Amino acid sequence: MSVDKSELDSIFSLLDKVKDPEIGISITKLGMVGAIEKEGNIIKIRIKLTVPGCPLSSTIEKDIKVILGSAGYQNVELEFSYMTRDELENIKKSIRGENKQLPPPIAKYDKKKIKNIIAVYSAKGGVGKSSVVSLLALAAENFGYKTGVLDCDVSGPSIQTILGTSHMAAVGENNKITPLVYEGIKIISVDMLTNAEALIWRGPLVSSAIKQMYDDADWGDLDVLFLDLPPGTSDGPITVFQSIPVDAILLVTTPQLLSQTVGKKTMLMAETLKVPIIGIIENMSYIICEHCGGKMEIDKKQEIIKGVPVLARLPFKKEWATNLRKNVNGDTISELKGAINVSISKVML
Repeated sequence: MSVDKSELDSIFSLLDKVKDPEIGISITKLGMVGAIEKEGNIIKIRIKLTVPGCPLSSTIEKDIKVILGSAGYQNVELEFSYMTRDELENIKKSIRGENKQLPPPIAKYDKKKIKNIIAVYSAKGGVGKSSVVSLLALAAENFGYKTGVLDCDVSGPSIQTILGTSHMAAVGENNKITPLVYEGIKIISVDMLTNAEALIWRGPLVSSAIKQMYDDADWGDLDVLFLDLPPGTSDGPITVFQSIPVDAILLVTTPQLLSQTVGKKTMLMAETLKVPIIGIIENMSYIICEHCGGKMEIDKKQEIIKGVPVLARLPFKKEWATNLRKNVNGDTISELKGAINVSISKVML
């Protein structure tokens, strides 16, 4: 619901004290503050970033929560979007007189010798993106494609655990990171680069780590590289879409309405960044009965997203969380081969 005018003015006054960490001007003066709404005791604020993939968005979020928290607003949720060209032109006028500059655009990397780069993504956590990425990679390799996986979830990498391996990456003679080759699949994740069990990363470090794992790796010739993206719409996913030449997105969802609602938010972000969603993988769609082998639907099927085809529906299997390779069967691989075929043909291998 909307916030009454007096409270809205109070919140804007507080936000006026928060400065963009790169430009050094108030986020209100820059026009970065969008809609402000209230839901119960939660304040929801939309912030429009001046640069897509801004590595300091997490700093802006922290500063906003600190300043609003000091005024008694303990429950604050932020949603990041991006300024249009016209909005950027308007703020350029605001900063010229103060000898300030907009931050430089995000560096873009080339495709190397990789024919297709497909991001596996959902803004919602817990939908099983890493399991789906691992299955897609196994299916693609089984199909005969030269396949790679880049685990872009810096704070919670899980590809190695899911595939049942724990090797560290090496550095070759060319000073490039040498991916682990497992079952014919080239893999890099941050837990292959450090022995730390838990890492706390700020926005700039997340962006830097993702870029290093992609650009400083010796991927060689690949037919397809799958990117396992972290959930959300902040630093990690934005860095990927702005700096890595992603060809398309495979959206992961589950049958539950909440997952599909967030899936639509994912699609909105993809449209903003102009990266096509070529299909949906519906994970945890059903359970296979241990006795009769029949399929039991987990939830009532909802219409997911109009115009986006469901390329595969996968079962719920708790065994996949610890060692997917030992617990996957041929039916699942066959199901995903169809999704691989459609995906590859759509991005024109």
